Amino acid sequence: MTAHFLRNALLVSVTTLTAVSVRADDTATPIDFNRDIRPILSENCYHCHGPDGEAREGDLRLDIEADAVAALAPGDLSASEVWHRVSSGDRDELMPPPKSKRRLTAAQKDLLKQWIEGGAKYADHWAYVTPQRPAMPEGATDEWAKNAVDHFVAEQFKKQGLSASPEADRVTLIRRLSFDLTGLPPSPEEVLGFVSDKSSDAYGVLVDRLLASPRFGERWARPWLDLARYADSNGFQADQLRDSWAFRDWVIGALNDNMPFDQFSIEQLAGDLLPNATLDQKIATGFHRTVTCNVEAGVHPEANRTDQVVDRVNTTGTVWLGTTMECTQCHDHKYDPFTMQDYYGLFAYFNNTPLEVEGKGGVSFDFYGPKLDLPLPPDEAKQRAALIVEQAELKKALAAARKLALVDRETMIAGLCEQIDGAAEGKSVWSVAEVTSHKGTGDESFNVLSDGSVLVMGEVPDKTTYSLKLKLPGGKIGALRLEALTNNQLPGKGPGRGDPVRSNFILSEIRASIGDEMIGFAAARADFSQARWDVGNAIDGNAKTGWAIAPEFGKSHWASFVLAKPFESEPGDEIEIDLEQFFGGGRTIGCFRISVAEHDIESMVVPDAVEKLLTKQDQRTAKEDKAIDDYLAGLDPDVKRLSTEVAEMNTQVQELAPPSTLVMVEMEKPRETFVLNRGNYLSPGDKVQAATPAMLHSIDPELPKNRLGMARWLMSTENPLVARVTVNRWWAEIFGRGIVATVEDFGTQSEPPTHPKVLDWLAMEFMESGWDMKHVLRLIVNSATYRQESRITPELLEKDPANHWLARAPRFRYDAETIRDNALAISGLLSTKMGGEPIMPHQPTGIWRQIGRNEPKWTDAKNEDRYRRGVYVVWRRAAPYPSFVNFDGGDRSACLVGRPRTNTPLQALTLLNDPVYVELALALASRVLEEEPKASDQQRIERAFALVLSRPANASEVATLKSLLDAKKEKFQADPEAAKTIVTGENIVFKAPKSVREQDLAAWFFITNALLNLDETITRG
Repeated sequence: MTAHFLRNALLVSVTTLTAVSVRADDTATPIDFNRDIRPILSENCYHCHGPDGEAREGDLRLDIEADAVAALAPGDLSASEVWHRVSSGDRDELMPPPKSKRRLTAAQKDLLKQWIEGGAKYADHWAYVTPQRPAMPEGATDEWAKNAVDHFVAEQFKKQGLSASPEADRVTLIRRLSFDLTGLPPSPEEVLGFVSDKSSDAYGVLVDRLLASPRFGERWARPWLDLARYADSNGFQADQLRDSWAFRDWVIGALNDNMPFDQFSIEQLAGDLLPNATLDQKIATGFHRTVTCNVEAGVHPEANRTDQVVDRVNTTGTVWLGTTMECTQCHDHKYDPFTMQDYYGLFAYFNNTPLEVEGKGGVSFDFYGPKLDLPLPPDEAKQRAALIVEQAELKKALAAARKLALVDRETMIAGLCEQIDGAAEGKSVWSVAEVTSHKGTGDESFNVLSDGSVLVMGEVPDKTTYSLKLKLPGGKIGALRLEALTNNQLPGKGPGRGDPVRSNFILSEIRASIGDEMIGFAAARADFSQARWDVGNAIDGNAKTGWAIAPEFGKSHWASFVLAKPFESEPGDEIEIDLEQFFGGGRTIGCFRISVAEHDIESMVVPDAVEKLLTKQDQRTAKEDKAIDDYLAGLDPDVKRLSTEVAEMNTQVQELAPPSTLVMVEMEKPRETFVLNRGNYLSPGDKVQAATPAMLHSIDPELPKNRLGMARWLMSTENPLVARVTVNRWWAEIFGRGIVATVEDFGTQSEPPTHPKVLDWLAMEFMESGWDMKHVLRLIVNSATYRQESRITPELLEKDPANHWLARAPRFRYDAETIRDNALAISGLLSTKMGGEPIMPHQPTGIWRQIGRNEPKWTDAKNEDRYRRGVYVVWRRAAPYPSFVNFDGGDRSACLVGRPRTNTPLQALTLLNDPVYVELALALASRVLEEEPKASDQQRIERAFALVLSRPANASEVATLKSLLDAKKEKFQADPEAAKTIVTGENIVFKAPKSVREQDLAAWFFITNALLNLDETITRG
């Protein structure tokens, strides 16, 4: 509150001084309420005697003429209670009271005195009066003027005793225009072409070409994205990323297409509610889905949702109405004619977007709210559609296999229970199974040895499957044991066949069957398993995994496998075993033996939770039965295999999942809306209906009572604010200062417009042209006011140091993105690729520290994304791109109208030392050397100047840089390693052509580094 108060106090002081100085130049100028009196009352009186009824003292309201007339006594100073109080010498009667820390100056008292004596006439605040096209000034025949803007500016020149500056030279004009309209510098060839073009329409043709450039949308999207608080992250805690870049691309496209601003606004506020809304119109609603979202565990869903609706109301008021609507969230506005009722009437329009998951209670994990899948490229869409069909078939097959696996469910449960009980009986008893048949797919030969083992001989195949039939000893069979044995006839004694040094094997899968019935395995264990090649891989249904034993070569090993469903056998029954070995490279088993047992006690690995359910005495719930079924089905080899295939297919489908974007959606049944006492969602007051602010134009009752109706009301030509607020922001972008300096606030606390007629004339042009943005910008940049040179003369420094009256062109530093884009363009590395997911160019390590749950990671781009424009850089609110922060880029946690411009040493250090700018300076040095291979150093310096500053270098500049260059050449000629360190520095991806010598590149780096750091390089002139 203190900062806000001080800002307003200073603002009104400046306003009052300005008003006084204007009147001092023309003593015949009558008192003007809006210019002279309203700022005094607003700052000193409205706090206690203004719109806020809760704070009003003495039942006196001074912001409304009818309520104030008795206390003012217009025309009768002696009867005026107001005058008596403001001029009193009694501290108990003096107004404003001394405790308020407000005090009227002698000049302010004099203005009030003249006003009361003159009848104390009020006037509506200028911003709330519907704009009218102002008449041209009398005798508006100034030859200097190019259009109406200039005639109104010239009218102020006469009042202030000023005159226009000369027109800037053509080099300055094309550079100024290029940056203002596209955010990029002109090429030397473009500069030469414009300077050489003597046609009368050369300037107009240049303006039209720049307005038609696709770079226009990228440049002008930046301030709009600040307004939209566009970011790629949610803004709290770990600040995870979320997809909303399609909205950014929509903004760029709409600006390039010169979409009428009323349509541009309506689609962002309510595109989803338009009849037969298109995909683009739905994407446009991302404007109000870019709000911050707190996903911390303790946040209540309703608090989170309410905060987002509050943000939408506040942002709408700022962007389209230039009004501090947030002041009315807790009470009636203290200065402007807006009430809490107005606030929650607007709140009701935005209160119907679903967010929380109904019935979830507690913390809502659906903090994203509605989102929309974006279309894939045709080839990817076709591929994904085919995968989805295949995915459905696999899931169908899995369901069938699962059903089949559970046919003998009760027997399986009984068998598992027996095995669990058998664990208490002692050690497993293994019986060797007699091999009765054997063959291999690799044409191996098999020798059955006297101990029941099998020695594999012959050529070693790349891959193979051993198929065996074995005679069982009879009795219950619940486990199999495979021994991989050493043998002196094997390379390196085995147990593998393929390599005498690394005698490894890889068992991809073991499969067992009796007749046509496959036997599943429940668990596996081994005496040793190679890292990442655990024995469990041999029963996971995935032929790409397996059991291996490196580096334990030359030793025997064993693995045991518990059957999912034990079975009874008679002596002489046969079991079939397949040992699949698919890895390749001859990694196959050389000697093996298979045994069986009723139990493998040590391998009983039934999960404790399942064992508890299996042995549960009382009735199991449906959920518990499902847990048992999941476990039992998972033991089946077909279920295992299909589960693996389904998981792999799910991954493939997910990798081709379409990107999404956050959008607005309207609930079928609107929520009830209440005034929130003191803005607290836990303290609802009176119920309210969706309604527009009472003091503005009325809403057509035929309009729908939703966001679409509100948006159409907002963009009505009867609205006194939208057109003024919008063209004022554009004016501020071009001139560095708005006609209304308080760009975000057009209320009674705002600074009065310096050129009200220019503002209203442009506002009318804007609306009557069909809300044509490029038309307005064309008018502004075609004006003589815009074309002036920016030199500050002693006279201008004395009379108008802040350039309020526009008797010269302004000079100010470019914004953060433009500074980087400019360096990219100059270096020759700029990529013109448009749209798509946000990019990650280089930034210093550690900026995205891993301090939160699932915090995103920064990965430097190594391809052309590294060199794309700043509008595409990922915007993470907790850690915005650091060089943007250094040049006053905000975090976009809230709507930002106009960035500040600071001047700090850190900015110079950024341009000198940030690896991004070091890399661009190297690229520029390489460009100069490569483009001018046979030129002299002076010619190359002149080329560098043309690239960086668009103008020729003067003799002094050439001499200074030549001296620096010679010194660096001498240094690197003597120390080539130092040159190598410069050109191959850490985090440098750019590589110069082989034709460019490292010593030359290192020396020229210091020249280009200096040029990129010039004040002139980053300043709009």
